[in-house]
Parts: sequence; C-alpha cells; structure tokens
Amino acid sequence: MALLLTHDEVMQTVSMDDAIVAMESGFKEEGEGGALLPQRINVKAGKGWFRVGPVVLENSGWVGFKAMNLAPGHGLRYQVHLYRIESGELLSIMDAQHLTTLRTGATSAVATRRLKACKPCVVSLLGSGAEAYAQLEAMRAAGYVKSARVYSPTEANRKKLAETFRKQHGMDIVDVPSAEAAVDGSEIVLAAVKSNTTALLGQWLRPGMHVNSVGTARRDQREIDVETFTRSDVIVVDTKEGVFGEAGDAYAARDAVKQEGVSELSAVVVGKAPGRTSDKQITLFKSVGTGIQDIALAAVIYQRAKERRIGTDLGAFPYLKET
Repeated sequence: MALLLTHDEVMQTVSMDDAIVAMESGFKEEGEGGALLPQRINVKAGKGWFRVGPVVLENSGWVGFKAMNLAPGHGLRYQVHLYRIESGELLSIMDAQHLTTLRTGATSAVATRRLKACKPCVVSLLGSGAEAYAQLEAMRAAGYVKSARVYSPTEANRKKLAETFRKQHGMDIVDVPSAEAAVDGSEIVLAAVKSNTTALLGQWLRPGMHVNSVGTARRDQREIDVETFTRSDVIVVDTKEGVFGEAGDAYAARDAVKQEGVSELSAVVVGKAPGRTSDKQITLFKSVGTGIQDIALAAVIYQRAKERRIGTDLGAFPYLKET
C-alpha cells in the first residue's frame, strides 16, 4: 500500500537530529559499496528544467528517485518515490521540499564532524533562505555553535533569521552588514547563497577555518570563488561528478583543482580517505546533493509516518503486472 505524504505531513515526521543520523547511515552505506548511484538526468524543459536522480541502497533494501522541475515564474517542485527492493512495492510518494532542505543541512553536519574538530565554534552564515536556516540548525543540533553571525543582502531577512534563532534556541547570534564582517574571525563558514555573483572570497579565509558551501547546483550560479578552492588544504565533496559538473563555481575552478586530491564524503566517513589532519588546515566541503541523501532520509520519513499514522493510503498503487 503506497502512502502519499504532503509537505506539511513530511514536516511532522522528522527532525534535524533524525536527518543527521540518516545521512551518517547513507554515506556509510555508500562508502562500504552498498549503494548504486547513477548520474542524474538533466533535461531542458521549456525555459526551465527537469531533473531525475535514481538510487539503490542495496544493503538497507531501499530504491527510489527524486524528481525536480523548475518552471520560471512559477517555482520549483520536488517529489520522492520510495520503493522496497525485495518486492518492488511502491511504498511512498512524498513531497520532497523539506526533505531536500533538511538533508542538505544534515550532510554538512556529517562533513563538519570530519573536517572541523572544534566544539563549539564561532560560526558565520552567508544567506537567509530556507537552506541557510537548515545549515545553521544542523550546526546547532550537532553542537558546533558557540556564537553566530549572519549576512545576507536584505537587512530585514538577516535580522529575521537572527531573531528566530535567538528566540527558538537562545543562540548568541547577530546580523552584520557585510559578508566579510561575518567571516572575519569565524571558525566555520556556512555558505548557502543561490546567486550568479560570488558571496565568499578565498582571500578572507584564515588557517584552521572550515567552509561548507551548499548554495550552487547550476552552472550559472556562483557562491565561492576559485581562490576558496585553491587555498583549501582539504577538499571534500558529496559527489565529484555532480559538484564539478553541476555547480557553477566548482565548474569554474575545475582546472585549478587537482581532482585526484579531492575526496568524496562517503570515503571519509568510512576511513578510506583522510579528513582534517592539522589544526592549521583550511578545509572545504562542497555539496550539490545526491540521491543517496534523498532516499536515506525518505526511508526514515516513511517509517515514522507509518508509525504515527500520517499520510493518505493510496491502496495497491501502481497496478501490479505479474510476470
């Protein structure tokens, strides 16, 4: 019986803590060779685009895909279809907007655990959208925030974000008038900016800093500059193919970065690749998201929804053709 889960229902089922645990599990499974992750399919659709990312988690028994479509002037929609490998049964169709935001933040927490050993830290946040909220929430949930500074170009938005974290979590957080002011003196830099202009300059980085960059997923977007890549002693990505093929800032830096020196997070999680080895290193985690992250969290959402009797039962859907 397939379960339909709306955006609001998905939000009822899972927390950032749950998402961090799910990402740890997903990257471990990938690192141990238990996941199949083909390249995402990207198709131009009118003035927008359509993207499908399939994945198989062989060890844990899940298979599925996320579909995303952008229609300029209308917006972006996400959905995940989750299946059980053994029976081929469709388990759930769920709205994936919150899932995507949550797993992006949680993935950064998993990376930060391997690339920055300070607890707690001075954190800077560039951006004030949903992804920026999730990045800071993930750092808070993981225990990495001593104090925080936030910058985004719209003063009202950055003030609102700072006020939200002060009220909800008692966080020591202020908004500042420039990106450089946010970054100066921080230990962890969170960049979550969807823009075609650069938000973070490598010249601002100092020894020991760690950067999570998650805002760029298209060739026309720029979040960090080439110097951020070249000054980083350790570069970790969720997927080399995706990051250097899809993120505009990483694509621009591809000739300046030695690909053999870049590690994937799954390899770092299982100890096949090193993380930070010195307190003086500048470390960078760059993410565009993968189907493994989507399906690992979708499985948790589905299980929680079943336990709590949340969602709409679609019955025996789709029709089973016997072979």
